[in-house]
Amino acid sequence: MIGPADEVGKAVLAHHPLSVALLILQVEWMTQRHYLESIRDNQGLDEQFRSLLRHHWMEEAQHAQLDTLMVEALAANCDERQIEQAVDGYLEIGGMFDGAFKQQTAFDLDALQRAVRRTFTSAEAEHITAVQHQAMRWTYLGSGISHPNFLRSVEALSPAQAARLADTATVFA
Repeated sequence: MIGPADEVGKAVLAHHPLSVALLILQVEWMTQRHYLESIRDNQGLDEQFRSLLRHHWMEEAQHAQLDTLMVEALAANCDERQIEQAVDGYLEIGGMFDGAFKQQTAFDLDALQRAVRRTFTSAEAEHITAVQHQAMRWTYLGSGISHPNFLRSVEALSPAQAARLADTATVFA
């Protein structure tokens, strides 16, 4: 298990409030994208489950609006250098999560091997781990960082930082 949760929270909250607000906004847009691209039109899912996720999507849409306002308010008194530092902090948090995802893939591989009652070859284990890690990176980081609405919010603060994040998002695709 990654954690403990208190320590993860402390590590995140040790960053500038604008860094944390950017992370929260990115998560909101990630959940929006996930619903639209994976759930909304997926007729293979149970209708009640899709309904539950649709209502969650609607709630998260409200959060995205509020969090956009929060980012704007926190950045209102920041100069370009402070915004750059906040983006640096946001990327540090993302790097921390990326490291956690790598550890989680190791846990997942171990659980999979126990479930199928066999040990994978080194090549199989490397392949499974690489694919799973990249999937987690896209799902939880890339899909939010590259979301057009997230990038628009950052562009309103700093076009240079929005371009930087758009470039960074390609790592997770």
